[in-house]
Formats: sequence, C-alpha cells, structure tokens
Amino acid sequence: MSLAAEKEGPLRTVRVSDEIKVSIEAGDEVFLSARPLPLENLDAFIKRFTDDPKTKKEILAQNADFKLLRREVFVRVPYRLLSDSYKKIAIEALFPADKGDPRGWTHVVGSSSGRPESLWKIAEWFTGDGANYREIRADGSVVTETGETVRIPARLLLPSFRSEAAASAPAIPGEPVLEYGKDAQGRYALYRLRRGEALYSAVIVRFTGRVHAEDVNAKAVEIAARSGIADVRAIPVDAPIKIPVEDLAAEFRPADDPARIEAEKSRLEAAQFVNRVRAANLSGVTFVLDAGHGGRDTGASVDGMQEAKHVYDLACRVESLLRHYSKARVVLTVAGRTPCRIHASEAVVDWRTAEVQTHPPYPIEDTVAGVNLRWYLANAVLRRAEKEGGSEDRTVFVSLHADSLHPAVRGLMVYIPGEKFLNGRFGRMGSIYASRREVREASMTSFSRKERVKAEGVSRDLAERIVAAFRAAGLPLHAFQPIRRNVIRGGNEWVPAILRYNRIPARVLLEICNLNNPEDRKLLVTAAYRDRVARALVSALIAFYGGPPAGTALAAEKKAS
Repeated sequence: MSLAAEKEGPLRTVRVSDEIKVSIEAGDEVFLSARPLPLENLDAFIKRFTDDPKTKKEILAQNADFKLLRREVFVRVPYRLLSDSYKKIAIEALFPADKGDPRGWTHVVGSSSGRPESLWKIAEWFTGDGANYREIRADGSVVTETGETVRIPARLLLPSFRSEAAASAPAIPGEPVLEYGKDAQGRYALYRLRRGEALYSAVIVRFTGRVHAEDVNAKAVEIAARSGIADVRAIPVDAPIKIPVEDLAAEFRPADDPARIEAEKSRLEAAQFVNRVRAANLSGVTFVLDAGHGGRDTGASVDGMQEAKHVYDLACRVESLLRHYSKARVVLTVAGRTPCRIHASEAVVDWRTAEVQTHPPYPIEDTVAGVNLRWYLANAVLRRAEKEGGSEDRTVFVSLHADSLHPAVRGLMVYIPGEKFLNGRFGRMGSIYASRREVREASMTSFSRKERVKAEGVSRDLAERIVAAFRAAGLPLHAFQPIRRNVIRGGNEWVPAILRYNRIPARVLLEICNLNNPEDRKLLVTAAYRDRVARALVSALIAFYGGPPAGTALAAEKKAS
C-alpha cells in the first residue's frame, strides 16, 4: 500500500496502512478513518483512538450511515477527538515535508481545499487551540500563502509533537537539499559540499546511514570515483558529490522511491503504539537493565579502554539512581560477585566477575551464549512480572554499550527493533541453554505482526525520550540519525539479537558513545560524565511514564540533595 495521496472527489486521502487512512476535506477538516481489529468492540475502538469514552456519541453521529465494526467498514474519527499520538500520525501522513526540532515545528502551508490553510487551523492541528495563532504570528493575521513556512514554538505544541521535536536534530539554517539526476551509471543524488564539511561525515555518514569505519571508508572511495574526485582530503567547497540512490538511507531518497514510501508507511503504522501508561514514581514498573559484554567479553577496546568496564559502571549508576529516586523494580541482566558501588573517583566497579543472572548464573565465557541468555532472561522477567500483576506496558529493557565506529562519528545512537527484522521463530540449542531454567520455560519465541509493529512504535517512543534527555543535558548525540531501526554493516542490515528475540515491547540498545572518537573516549573515562548519562537515562524513563519532561526529572532532586 502506498503513502502517495489518492484523489477522492473533493478529498485528499493518504493511506497509512491497510487499516488506517487520513483525509483532509473542505474547510481544512481532518479525519482519520480506521478499520476495527478482530473482535474489537466499539468501546475498545474508541478508547484506542481517542482515550475518551465521552466521544462515543459524536463518533456514532459521524458514521450514521454505516453499520460499525465490520472489518470492511472504515470508521471516521474527527481530528479534534483523536489522542495526541494519532493526531501526530494524521498530520505527518498529510504533510510529510513538515519537520520538528528542539525549538519547535515547521509546517509548510498547503492548499487541499483550493485555498491556503488558515493559521487558525494550523494552530488547532499542532497546539489543540486555534486561538494560539496569535502566539505563532506576531501581527495577528490568520492569512497564509501556499508554500509558506510556519513555525510553531515548542512550548505550544501538543505533547506528541513536542516529544518528537525534542528528539530531533536542531534545524540547520539554510540546510541544502539533495538534487536528483541520472547518468550512465544510474540514478544519483547530488550534494554540494559546504565550507568545513568532509566527505566522510557530511555525506557518507549523513546520507547513507553507514557509521562503521570500514563501510564509511569504502563508500567514500566509491562515491569519490563516481564524482570525479581524485583526493578525498582536498575537495573544494561547492564540489558536486554524486551519491547513488541505492546507497541513500530511505528518508533521503526521492519522494516517489518505493523504499522511501515503504519506510514512511512502516514508521507511521508503528507510531500508533506509544506508551500511554502513567506510573507515579515508576510504581509498578520493572526495568531490565543490561550492561553489554562483561566477564571474558571486553567488548570494543581502543587505546586500552574497554567497553564492558565502563558500561558496567554506568549500569550500576543507573540502578543506584532508580533505587534512590523511584519505586521501580530494577533487574540487572549481569552482575559481579560484589554489589555495585558508586565511586566518586574515576575508578569503576568490579566488572570482570560479571555473570548473566540466569538460573544458574552464566559466567560469560562464550560471547554468543552470553548475549542469547540475556534475552532469554529478559523474557523470563516479563513472564514473572505479568504473573505478579504487572504488564508488558510496565516493563522496559535497556542495553548499554559503547561502539567502535568511524572516528568522524560521535555521541549517542539508540537502536530500536525495526518491525521487518522480527519475522520468524527463534530459539537456541545446546547444553549451555538447556541447563538454564529461563530457556526450559520457553525455549522458542516468535511475534505476531501486531507485536512486531507495537515493539517498533513503543521502542521509538522510549528512544525519543532518551534522545531528548541527552539533548537537554548537553550530552553528545549522533549528529544526523540518533535513532535507528537496524544496524548497517558490511552491506547487511539486521537488528541485534538482544532486541530481535526480546519479548519486552519497549526495548532499546544504546551506543552511549564512540570509542574511536577521541572526544567521546575522553568523556567516558570520567565519573562525572557517566553520572550525567545515568541521570539522563533515569530522567527519560520517568518522562516515558508520564513524569516531568526528559532532562528535568532529576534536576530538582539533585538541587535539593
């Protein structure tokens, strides 16, 4: 199904999926139409899309000519009745050129009804109240022109728009666009280097999504040759760089490119699923915290710095903060023989004795088994939480790592489980696995399509909170794509096993920094930096469950202490 607009008489309709479509009608009225899920009654349908049972009467009135809740019937819901998350889905489907950044949202005025959208309607869409147009435009005029850019300040945005905007990269003044063309070698995107930009970071990392050193270097050589560049270290300003379209990340491909259309469709479909659970002080929340590697598995190692050592210390700091400031139940997937202790000095806690906390514990001798037993453990924790009255929506999984990438890359990257990578039935065999209780309880795992889509959606919601918290704390972030739905390496794409086989819907893998980047490496060795990262993560988790915005949750507590 395409996201390309369909003309239906006076309407402009965009299909988000086989189940959902969005229309804009005369008077700039927006409607979302959806088909019910199997066995879904009207009350459950209304709760799913509006969060308010009082809207039932009006929705019935909008659909008076239909017998509702048949699979072939799309039920119309007016935009103003939608929950915030579905409002965002509707607007992003109708206006894919719109963008958010930490300071606000940029909307490009359209003319679906034969005239430009009024500023009143734009304010209503993005802020919930048309009267806010006065704060958007100082001169008080509601008149707009087709193609005009309207900026909505972050403080006015509805929560779902504000959350996504806070996680987005800051807007770059005069940011150039790609031009598309075709030559004897095929389709390409043309980019002109600006002053101070390098081929590696400004082109390869930015537009292709590649971050591993060998991939970045190899692709730079290919693109330089395609562009007629003899020396990648001496490229003049405004030099035209030809990037093969097939190398571009989906978001940078032409608007009619099938890969871009499919990626947009997948993202919008997953956006239906965000965390709506509220938990004061994280009461009833189970937080599964995974320090990557450990034991004999040191992870990445650069100039004597070992990944496992510092992420284990970071996990201890996160655990300590959660126990001190919240009521969350914290489960560490790996733990050393001595309890976590937080040092004020640069020293880190004992990490070499870390074992996976299965029954019995597993000393990490085989790196593959060490990873697989963690997701088995996470799945067992979820089963236990559900038996004890908890739920999958009150369970979160975070895996902490520090990557070794191209030196031009720095800062946080968050990996989420992309839906298309979760197909299949998974399990592991062998004596290491058979001897663990968690494996015997459920040796195989698989996901329904709804589970796959939900995992991508709620994980992105959590990832956006984490990115916003890092940005608010002034911590380094990947400059272009801090949130990624899969790894790209050696021409292959996949989701790490710790996310792919994990049944906890809200699950992320954090590459806190890049050990190959000298600035990142210098930060990670300091206890002060690791403490700031730990506070940002806890702040994000609190915001995910309805607390203060990410980045502010612990500020008052820290001041008070």
